[in-house]
Amino acid sequence: MAASHSEHEPAHGTLRRRWKGVCVAAAARLASRPRLTLAQIQARGPRRVLIVRQHNQMGDMVCATPALRALRRCFPSAEIVLVTAPVNHEVVAHNPHVDRVLLFDRTVWRDPVRLWRFMRALRRFRPELAVVLNSVSFSVTSAWIAAVSGAPMIMGGDSRPYGWDLSRHLFSLEMPSRPDMDRHAVLHNLAPLEAVGVASAGLETVVVPTEREGAAAAALAARLPAGQELVLLHPGAGKRENRWPPARFAAIARRAAAAGARVVVLHGPADGQTLAAFRAALAEEPDAAVRARVVVASTLAMGVAAALLQRSDRFLCNDTGIMHVAGAVGAPTLALFGPTDPRLWKPLSPLVCALRGESNRLDALGVETVWSALLALPSRQDGVS
Repeated sequence: MAASHSEHEPAHGTLRRRWKGVCVAAAARLASRPRLTLAQIQARGPRRVLIVRQHNQMGDMVCATPALRALRRCFPSAEIVLVTAPVNHEVVAHNPHVDRVLLFDRTVWRDPVRLWRFMRALRRFRPELAVVLNSVSFSVTSAWIAAVSGAPMIMGGDSRPYGWDLSRHLFSLEMPSRPDMDRHAVLHNLAPLEAVGVASAGLETVVVPTEREGAAAAALAARLPAGQELVLLHPGAGKRENRWPPARFAAIARRAAAAGARVVVLHGPADGQTLAAFRAALAEEPDAAVRARVVVASTLAMGVAAALLQRSDRFLCNDTGIMHVAGAVGAPTLALFGPTDPRLWKPLSPLVCALRGESNRLDALGVETVWSALLALPSRQDGVS
């Protein structure tokens, strides 16, 4: 019997990957660089350093900010430019350890004009050192960006554990790679740098809202009904299995509002269905005054959301990107975890507490359990050392 098309796909995929691997390795050999130690790189005194981390996961980017701080301390006199994805622009745009951010949108592959503009901006910077930051994967695109930047020296993770024979030719200094998440995400980002001599400069993550974003958050807070605490909720998450039921978020909102809190619901562009379910459950509240104290915000820019989190007394969210933003700005946060291990992903801030469902299931968390944990959150003063 003839094999189906779907049965052939894995073999075709493997063949394509092997052919791509051969081409990548050949190109890397043509662009090979001499091997150097960190001390030798530092002795050359690079004045312009390009950091490439163009992955599009916001939480991962926040967890990488201590690595940016470590690189700034390693090259204190250099101008540092970070290449990242547009989705991460607002969380790194005002990072004190980066001088400028250059955006790389993967859709440029379909637009030669935009690709040429990106490459022109990249080449104009004329980096003397490029650093490719990876986490649990190896990005050939990131390595390509570092190479075409023209940087004579490149630091990056070993590509061989991921099946690519690239780094030993292309990189001046290979850093050990860890395909498995065997430690907290912040430590996992720092480990390759530390292995070659780049010392950590602290584990605190960094997100810095601007004064304008702070003013926008203040204006939003001023329009809220009069009340006591400011309680924020974010019922959405990128992964379905990471979402606590929206109706239970609505139950928490109703309780907080009934207790006199001002409640604001945050959401992102992809949270439409979750938000609709939340609104439907909130509408079941018979007390109009309680309903009026729950405000569903418009879709906020991430910088404004971060500034609002800075003003909040309590924040309830799922395991998703904004959880890391909350940890970075010091918001007392209760983060709900299901299949993801909080030992690896809960922000390290002492103001962030994790609550995980039995058998790693979010729907095993009841409203009473979450409400009690939310009330027990530490205050901002408890997070001051």
